[in-house]
Amino acid sequence: MITSGIAADRAKQRQSLAWIREQSLDPNCIESLANHDSDIQPHVIEF
Repeated sequence: MITSGIAADRAKQRQSLAWIREQSLDPNCIESLANHDSDIQPHVIEF
């Protein structure tokens, strides 16, 4: 896993990213949004 260059606690950063990945693999997860990608357009997530 590649982490960002800035972190107050690298271990907690990795733990947090691992949790996000785990949740994103859940079939009930509609979308995982954890980025600063300027190409992502605002949109509505419907349940």
